[in-house]
Amino acid sequence: MDARQQKTYARLSATVLDLATRGPVTEVTVSALAAAAGVHRSTVYEYAASPAQLLEQVLRGELDELRAQYLVDVDPADAAAAVVGVTRAVLRHVDEHDAVYRRGLGAESGAASLHAMLSEHFQASIDLLLEQHSLVVPAEDDVERRAVARYLADGTIGAIDVWLTRPRPRDVDAFLALVGRLTPAWWPGSASEGRATGVPADPA
Repeated sequence: MDARQQKTYARLSATVLDLATRGPVTEVTVSALAAAAGVHRSTVYEYAASPAQLLEQVLRGELDELRAQYLVDVDPADAAAAVVGVTRAVLRHVDEHDAVYRRGLGAESGAASLHAMLSEHFQASIDLLLEQHSLVVPAEDDVERRAVARYLADGTIGAIDVWLTRPRPRDVDAFLALVGRLTPAWWPGSASEGRATGVPADPA
């Protein structure tokens, strides 16, 4: 994107997040999004086919930035700290957009569900760690590896969905400690892994 496109996308991003915070994004029309952002209706289509798609792009972009910041080129010895760090950052991201995620992860989210997007993000993060040899999972083949990644990703999302039912302020470190107790001993940042390596499962 050139500077003008980046400015327009930033305006649309902020607007769709605001509208999705106020109510279901499926009820936001392209015309309403364009009017709120101060752009022409056709401009919206240059970036996404619908407000719901734009919302996913914006959230995915924020999550991808966190992955790049914490997980790229992680040494195996630093994997536990990196996993805890990125998990904490993702939780803060979710908490910041809590109204959006409560709707998007709820049982009645329908076409606006964010579960698949979040699951794909978590699985891609696990794949990155595996490709970098930052961690090893107990899988016999690629199918088992994908099953492990999906199990960890969707289990974490379920826990986040429940965590969001707590009123603010939410305790991120308490949630990290819970995840550390639930994850397998071989997973970086788990309670058992932390005891084995001396790395705390939920460092401050």
